[in-house]
Amino acid sequence: MSQLKMYRLPGTPINEVPLPDGYTISNYKTEADKTDWVKCCKNGLIGDDADEKAFDDSILSREFLDPYKDVFFLDYNGEHIGTVTAYVHEDDNTGDMHMVAIRTDFRGKGLAKYLNFITCKKLDAAGVRLTHLTTDEWRKGAIKSYLSGGFLPVEYDEGMEERWCGVLCELGIESVMMLDDDGNEYKRIYAKEKNEI
Repeated sequence: MSQLKMYRLPGTPINEVPLPDGYTISNYKTEADKTDWVKCCKNGLIGDDADEKAFDDSILSREFLDPYKDVFFLDYNGEHIGTVTAYVHEDDNTGDMHMVAIRTDFRGKGLAKYLNFITCKKLDAAGVRLTHLTTDEWRKGAIKSYLSGGFLPVEYDEGMEERWCGVLCELGIESVMMLDDDGNEYKRIYAKEKNEI
């Protein structure tokens, strides 16, 4: 089954979110950061048995991505507890929000909004024509965070509208604008129970 796709359009306001006490933002600096990146991404984005090769496969293999500029960490008292990768596809001037994760013991605290903020601020400053991401349908907390950050669902594959209507229902969101694959308004979609679809 295809992942859900979301776009954030230029000019969408950025929700300023000051970091709470004890939290800071840092960039990837050394090979040792790969271990912490893996810890952040386990139990959701990569397998529980994953190692540093997952970083190489997910980050270093991507064209246009420079880990020293594009991989960010959310730190608590100097310890990496979350990560996001935000980079520009130079061939089409689009931004990519990639591998968004909070370490298991810090999940459920609403920290993803800080990762969204970092991404939006960086990619808006780069002047991208849109920012995109993909996510899994079961990642409800992440989807809610992306919607709050100004990302909109995209109709790009068979059944997407129906799937999104079900997601909205589960999240308690009445309606959102849905975009087509080119980033144009497709239509407003509304929450529906799964048995209504």
